[in-house]
Amino acid sequence: MANQPRTRKRVHAIRRAPDGSAFEKCDRCEAMVPIALVDMHECEAKVKNKVKRFKGVCEKPKLVKQDSYSDQIRSPFRIFMETFVETCGSRELIDIDQKGFEKWKNMSKEERQPYVIKAEMLDAAHQRALLEEVTSMPRFMDDEADSAMVWKYDKRF
Repeated sequence: MANQPRTRKRVHAIRRAPDGSAFEKCDRCEAMVPIALVDMHECEAKVKNKVKRFKGVCEKPKLVKQDSYSDQIRSPFRIFMETFVETCGSRELIDIDQKGFEKWKNMSKEERQPYVIKAEMLDAAHQRALLEEVTSMPRFMDDEADSAMVWKYDKRF
């Protein structure tokens, strides 16, 4: 039993345009299209022939109001930077950040204390709001939609 010669797999070469490139110019829209995707190309000429649909009057979408960032927890450094931006004379944001960071690094613990206290107050208010939100939620809420078939397959129900 001798080994039979393997049959070679046929490899198809990549299609090329007459000039040898892998792109071809569309006759209708004059766009360069990859040759491999020519059969899927929908040029503007075809789009113009499509039926135009009625465009109804659209109102501006109503945006859901997000909680403002002022209600969230902020660090003492962030509170310091908010006050520093108001007092700083520079208009360049990078300069303001650099000067503020240098000033914060050089401050003693006693100088930082008012910002730490304010941050703790904001944190406590945020924690109270979260607890209030949790207590106002219903205790048991069944969001699942049970189908009639669940009884047949799951014996626990």
